[in-house]
Amino acid sequence: MKRIYAIPGLGTTKELFRYLELPDCELIVLEWPETKGLDLQNYAAEFIKQIDTSVPFYLMGVSFGGMICSELSHKVNAQGIFLISSCKNKNEFPWLLKTLRILPIYKLIPDRLLLSMASYSNWILGFDSSFNDEFLQMLREMKPNYFHDSVDMIVNWQKKDDPKNVKHIHGTKDKLLLYRSVKAHHTVKDGTHAMIVYQSKEISEWLLGEMNTSPFST
Repeated sequence: MKRIYAIPGLGTTKELFRYLELPDCELIVLEWPETKGLDLQNYAAEFIKQIDTSVPFYLMGVSFGGMICSELSHKVNAQGIFLISSCKNKNEFPWLLKTLRILPIYKLIPDRLLLSMASYSNWILGFDSSFNDEFLQMLREMKPNYFHDSVDMIVNWQKKDDPKNVKHIHGTKDKLLLYRSVKAHHTVKDGTHAMIVYQSKEISEWLLGEMNTSPFST
């Protein structure tokens, strides 16, 4: 049985992966560590405490979770790493994130207000009303200061090089991390930032196909 450690996106939990169909795979969703004002590189290292590196494993991350996996690619020896609706490095950021690095207006917004604003972001993420209750519940489970610290880590991410042993899948209608800004290995037609919920079958088939490819390579 293949073991996959998964990291969800900003403001989400294990519920994000509920529609994936991965037979003969053990999916272990990692918990969010305390942010502690860390940068993204050091925050990624905190996840290693939850990974049993003594047995073969894969990593999978969605959005912010994919960025963390990109950093982990240089810290752990995974059999393969999957990025879903994410960026491999800061060079793939859309203009908004690049602008926030120059004009960090988010620092003026309290964490509670950022959380409240996130609850109305389903339109840009791609969640429709059928998933709204689950989305709001995931937001409520976030720890204090998680949003503010996470946004700060993303905006100030310094990684420029490509991660090791990574495959990247992205949707053409992603409004948050724009498709034209990234170099994806696989494209999901009409996929939004939330395609892991709505195009879960295609993503599941892609994941299984990649894991069954030997050797796993970029």
